[in-house]
Amino acid sequence: MKASAAGLREIFTVDESSDLPIWVQLRNRISYLIRTGYFEPGEQVPSVRSLSAAAGINYSTVTRAYKDLERSGLIVSVRGRGMYVQNIIINREDPATSIDALQETCIKRYRSQGMSFNDIRNRIEGIIGKMDTAPESPAQENVIYYEESR
Repeated sequence: MKASAAGLREIFTVDESSDLPIWVQLRNRISYLIRTGYFEPGEQVPSVRSLSAAAGINYSTVTRAYKDLERSGLIVSVRGRGMYVQNIIINREDPATSIDALQETCIKRYRSQGMSFNDIRNRIEGIIGKMDTAPESPAQENVIYYEESR
């Protein structure tokens, strides 16, 4: 198994501000980890008990997420041994697809705060503008400082 208790906390944390139930957040995260190759076909996923304890999630919540993953065909239960990623060819997502999903989540959060799409667009452009002009590394800061002091 890949993850220790600390590793399990790193790969899954509950987003208390999300409108998604915890079991759905967990299901989506594990599905993503399987589709992107973090968990390989045939590999055992964390046990319900270990994930529940490490992430501080109710045992029945983890069980519900795993049952849904099993129904969808991503994982399979092996009696007395645990849950394993289905031995199927997994379509690896294009990295841009997962980035787009993150952007959609961000935009939905902005919308839940009452922002219009135009407000969101302006906000994101402002953030990009700040990041584009900000130094990227300490070495870059030195170059900028040197140029300004000339």
